[in-house]
Amino acid sequence: MPTNDPWFTVRDGHLYFDGAGIVEVAEGVETPFYLFSERRLRHNIAGLQEAFGGRYPRTEIFYASKACSNLWFLNVVRDCGINIEVNSGGELDKALRAGFEPRQIVFNGVAKTRDEIAAAVNVGVRALLVDSLHELGRIAPVAAEVGRTAAVAPRIDVHVPTATHPGLETAHGGKAGIDRDDAAEAFGRAAADPGLEPVGLHLHVGSQITSVEPYRQALANALDLVDEVEAAAGVRLQFLDAGGGFAVPFAEGPPAGADDYFRSQVSLDEYAATICGALAARRPDLALFIEPGRSVAATTGVLVTRVESEKSKRTRDGEGRVVGEERWLTIDAGFNTMLEHTNYRWYFRTIAAARADEPADTEFRLAGPLCDGGDVFAGDDDTLFRRFPAATSVGDLVVFLDAGGYTLEMMNDYNARPRAGARAVTLVGDLVEVRRRETSADLCAFDLTSGFEG
Repeated sequence: MPTNDPWFTVRDGHLYFDGAGIVEVAEGVETPFYLFSERRLRHNIAGLQEAFGGRYPRTEIFYASKACSNLWFLNVVRDCGINIEVNSGGELDKALRAGFEPRQIVFNGVAKTRDEIAAAVNVGVRALLVDSLHELGRIAPVAAEVGRTAAVAPRIDVHVPTATHPGLETAHGGKAGIDRDDAAEAFGRAAADPGLEPVGLHLHVGSQITSVEPYRQALANALDLVDEVEAAAGVRLQFLDAGGGFAVPFAEGPPAGADDYFRSQVSLDEYAATICGALAARRPDLALFIEPGRSVAATTGVLVTRVESEKSKRTRDGEGRVVGEERWLTIDAGFNTMLEHTNYRWYFRTIAAARADEPADTEFRLAGPLCDGGDVFAGDDDTLFRRFPAATSVGDLVVFLDAGGYTLEMMNDYNARPRAGARAVTLVGDLVEVRRRETSADLCAFDLTSGFEG
């Protein structure tokens, strides 16, 4: 079995996740579907609480709900005693529906609408994380209309490079955040406006950061800025929000190089020691906010799919001569179900659920069902191929590991394929439905035929 993760076991050749037999579960659930573990979710949150709260008691954890905002998931997060970060009016509404108090919510985002700002100010969120000087100017009149003071924490681009996917780098001149040279102006404006209260400074270096060095640099830059803006604006901040980005090892073993962001051997303790140590040394009066998303959600879920077709295709050289043959497996989930596999060429380990004790020594090309040539999954070890037992064929279940984050959120109904449902294993081992599978009727629910007279 291609994983050393203790949450997965094998009995009679079948794969189990947190005690749930995936083959048995799939007998009563249409594939593809997601399967979550409540116990794993609670375990991940407890690990963050221990690593950060144990070092810096003034730590507050705000789960980044963009990673997974399913209401069952959010209810478990809230029950674990941590807070939440939202990125839209929709995420704000879901957080409130899940029972989070406004003081437990910070509102992030690079393009907040007036309505979103008004909703956030009206309910009294802990802070609006301000992405631009323009947005700061938008918040002030909205707060005046609502009749409440808006707590704000400008998000500053601290200009720190990170060795992650370019689409996940957020603090090195990209779209997010206020330029560090404009930080003093942002805090000065906020301090001068009676409708605004500058309460903190926010930064975020990106996602899937496989080294502590970017955090070391970012915290040093941010703490310098805290000193600068407090002096310039005549304020005393309450917190420094260090964002998230703590890496999950999607592949086992040591990194193959500095840009290998799928393999990480950095522990939560190492992230915490770097971040907490920086605040403890220079500004122990500040509360520390962190916003983990992927490190909370990723390992809590798997995607279960089924092989629907197979074939062999010959490979040819530039002259058209046959030089080899490739075996293909086509499954019922593509980038409609797991978008990151295509938009970021993300890698998720796979296991044939009913052959988990057989050697995975045969190469296959693995593809989704969509009508796009790009709907093909990245291979193992920088190859084109996935390795499965030689007998893997139509009807076999293929399980993608570490699929709990940025998956349910990104599903779409391309090719008019209903979005997948989700189940969860509870603390007592029960299997519950946490998202129903869409139907054909759902696909048409928002379509209108107004004006059609055929």
